[in-house]
Amino acid sequence: MTSSSTSSARFPRISTHGVPTRCWCGKGITTFGSSTAENRYRRFYQCEIARDRKTENHLFKWIDEALIEVIRMVDVKHKRVAQGITMFEERVMEKVKSEMVRVEHEMSEKLKEKVDLEFARVSQEMKQKLKIATVAMVVVGAIVGIWTSLSA
Repeated sequence: MTSSSTSSARFPRISTHGVPTRCWCGKGITTFGSSTAENRYRRFYQCEIARDRKTENHLFKWIDEALIEVIRMVDVKHKRVAQGITMFEERVMEKVKSEMVRVEHEMSEKLKEKVDLEFARVSQEMKQKLKIATVAMVVVGAIVGIWTSLSA
């Protein structure tokens, strides 16, 4: 592909990126096909009035170069968006991990509290049963003592 400055080297151009929509003069853009031997049938954008005013510096741009610029601009934007998504994913994962640690700690505390309450309830129940067993043993011991003293 030949550089865009080849066929219009006698007129310096104002730089535009991507596909132009208007010339610097405010006029619209039309497309043409090159008829030079060097760029035969190569399409280009040109200001609507540039053909009539050859001494002025109106817009001229090869269509293929404009499209390549657009693709490059989209690629840069795509990379920026991809980086933004990656950063967002990292922040979300940090928050999720932090929340998981918090919830795990909270659940651990609640479970410990429930275990402690159940342990205290069972302990109280066992103490009550131990008291009953102790009283029963004292009563049985007294009955055995009385029976032994009566039998002798």
